[in-house]
Amino acid sequence: MRPTQLIISAFSIASPSHRSLHFIPVFFCLLIATCGCSRAQIARPTAPDALTDTETAGLSGDASIDIHAVTNYSRTVSDLLKAEKFEQIERLADSARSHKETFAGGMWKLHALYAGLAQPPLHATEEDWAEHMELLQRWNSARPDSITAHIAQAESYLNYGAEARGTGFADTVSQSGWKLLAERTAKSEQILDEASRLSTKDPEWYAAMQTVALGEWTQDARRSLFEQAIKFEPSYYYYYRAYAYSILPKWGGEEGGTEKFLETEANRIGGDAGDILYFRVAGTLVCGCPSDQDLKLSWLRIQKGFAAIEKQNGPSPENWNLLAHMAVSFSDASTADQMFAKIGDQWSEEIWQSRPYFDSSKQWAKQAGPFLARKHAAEEFADANLHTPEGQRFKTAFDDRIHGWMQPCVDSLSGNDLGNFELLIKVGKEGTIDDITGGGNSPLMSCLGRTISDYRVNKKVALPPPPQADYWFRLDFKQGDSISAVLK
Repeated sequence: MRPTQLIISAFSIASPSHRSLHFIPVFFCLLIATCGCSRAQIARPTAPDALTDTETAGLSGDASIDIHAVTNYSRTVSDLLKAEKFEQIERLADSARSHKETFAGGMWKLHALYAGLAQPPLHATEEDWAEHMELLQRWNSARPDSITAHIAQAESYLNYGAEARGTGFADTVSQSGWKLLAERTAKSEQILDEASRLSTKDPEWYAAMQTVALGEWTQDARRSLFEQAIKFEPSYYYYYRAYAYSILPKWGGEEGGTEKFLETEANRIGGDAGDILYFRVAGTLVCGCPSDQDLKLSWLRIQKGFAAIEKQNGPSPENWNLLAHMAVSFSDASTADQMFAKIGDQWSEEIWQSRPYFDSSKQWAKQAGPFLARKHAAEEFADANLHTPEGQRFKTAFDDRIHGWMQPCVDSLSGNDLGNFELLIKVGKEGTIDDITGGGNSPLMSCLGRTISDYRVNKKVALPPPPQADYWFRLDFKQGDSISAVLK
């Protein structure tokens, strides 16, 4: 296939004409959905005329206290479409675009508006889809100069293609599914090309085209589109989410490329704004599944981004849910427990997917949180102790004694998988072992633990007096290490 040529000026774009699009639209549903999004509070404009009380209430929810506020906003916009209140939708979109309106926590109202226009309600039938597409066509026919109607129709074709493809692996998709996916994605691109010639410009145009680009556009073409997008509207962070996803290995990206991109862009922006971007993009990459372990994201920076959002934009149940969800993935029970306490019953179905998963995660955090907080404090003390001259001298004596305890265990386990473990030992002022914590999966830890516990329970002097009382020391063991190299 010939190299893709991409030329963008404002909204004009020349793009490749051949696309298999074997995976495209599944991610679009994630981008256009309201899950995992953060929000800041900005003054709300007065709702347009000719709205019912129910519609006005649906558009006026407070996302700083109501986890359903954004979802209700999108659903209300969907209801306006079904009622063919095109004028009211246009007014909402024009205001959201021109004033860059956001909810509490920073999510753009414009993005939520398109979420309500991009597909019929959940569990839609083919008849629902036909009605939805017909409504959008009537809107476009009635208002051929409407950028909002064009983008809504283009994004709907992307989701309609995703519906035809299904959510299974590529080898489970029928030939007709592939055919409809390709046709509907091509239709979406055609509509976006038409929209690029309209006088009104809209940042969501680029977000839609990024989903089109997930087909057979080259990485260079995707990058060019991304750079044009952030030049047009730097604060529309959905562009960063889409591009970070598009360069994952499953889309032809290099291992570690997504992590490097996110770090580079966050550093380029810098300060709290860079940390906030890191949090927002990481929230869509961390899915709570095994693939999370393949992403080498910075948990510390994610937490800094969350703190910056709280400081800048105030509290948001959506952000609490997002951080709790990521904390579970990063096995940070203490942070998760703190967030669950804030969340209460304001749990996000978009983020957790099911109540049982939310409840089980909450229970895990409650049980493991205190233990892990204590372990973390012990680790900090141990690391600080090791970086003093007295700590280094004590380490030499500690090494000799631990090696003597470990050797019989190593001999008895010869030929076995010794696994990995970490032990944190608190030494009393007389050289007694006063406390022990840690974890791992190793028969060596169990054997060594029995010896250490004997000293602890019987309050026997086990080690030389430490530099000070309540002295924490750390012992790490990794499979393949010699026992002469297990200590930090």
